[in-house]
Amino acid sequence: MSDLTSDLLQGKRILSTRPTQQADNWCALLRSLGAQVDNIPMLGIEPIEDQAAIQALKNSILDFDQTDVAIFVSQNAVRYGIDWLEDYWPQFPQGPRFLAIGAATASALEKRGIPCEQSGNTMNSEELLRLPWLQQLDGKRVLIFRGSGGRPLIGDTLSDRGARVTYCELYRRVLPPEAATSLAEYKFQPDIISVHSGETLDNLVTCIRQINRNTLFETALICPSIRVATRANELGFAHCYSALNAGDNAMLETLRKALG
Repeated sequence: MSDLTSDLLQGKRILSTRPTQQADNWCALLRSLGAQVDNIPMLGIEPIEDQAAIQALKNSILDFDQTDVAIFVSQNAVRYGIDWLEDYWPQFPQGPRFLAIGAATASALEKRGIPCEQSGNTMNSEELLRLPWLQQLDGKRVLIFRGSGGRPLIGDTLSDRGARVTYCELYRRVLPPEAATSLAEYKFQPDIISVHSGETLDNLVTCIRQINRNTLFETALICPSIRVATRANELGFAHCYSALNAGDNAMLETLRKALG
């Protein structure tokens, strides 16, 4: 990492909002560059509990050998999805091609021993959908591993291209019950706030309004995409910066630009 980045971050206070189980690497990176980092999770991840949803998930997993394309949208999708697959498929079938949204998701797959075909530099849904071999999918079976109520863009687009799309909804995203209280007790005015998803942003705004701490809307906000940055601006943040993706390197580069 450049000395310039270290100089810019030295002594700066950064508020991270990542889920507890995903915050360590990001926070450690920032601290290694001299920043003071606090993490108040604005998103919690819980496995699904609804019995009908669990049965639908099990059915999809049992049919995995008929899948042509398996798409994982997050690290949590890998965490829960591969656990399910390994329970029912000790040896994975050879057919499916694996895709990941985001560099961290691809890395999570590879750590579980699964080769992944990357979706391009920006690693988002739109880039994945530009892959040449995903343009014509007549009759192909696509399985999308995600949380409940995720963005419909990938599934809808691939369905329009002829694919038979099934969702494996493995977890649900929640606002941690202690989030607003933790933010109210946070006595600092950070130099930067980072959010890694649109839902994290929405939860942060909910908490800010709930505790009436509107000064945080004046803090520079690092977002993982133009889409999230645009929404942040609409919700009241005055200084929004968009990264190429939610990966640590892209978010850090955008943070550097915000401070520079």
